Amino acid sequence: MRIATLLRLTAVLFALTAVLFSQGRDYPAEVDSARQGLRGAYSQLQHAGGDWGGHRASAMNHIQEAIKELDEAEKWAREHHDIR
Repeated sequence: MRIATLLRLTAVLFALTAVLFSQGRDYPAEVDSARQGLRGAYSQLQHAGGDWGGHRASAMNHIQEAIKELDEAEKWAREHHDIR
């Protein structure tokens, strides 16, 4: 159940990032907060123990990918002057 929740959170964060970066303003604190939340979720999963049939590792990989997407979104927004 927790992995499914984390994956839903990741999907919401992708959508949030697209909306926030399209508004052409300074780097949104919400995106930074989301990134920190993802890092916290990753850390919790690291210490959760158990393999869960490989799903824990898969969720951790998805979280890392979400963080990379946020980094790439920020880079794109800066290059296209959507944020300062």
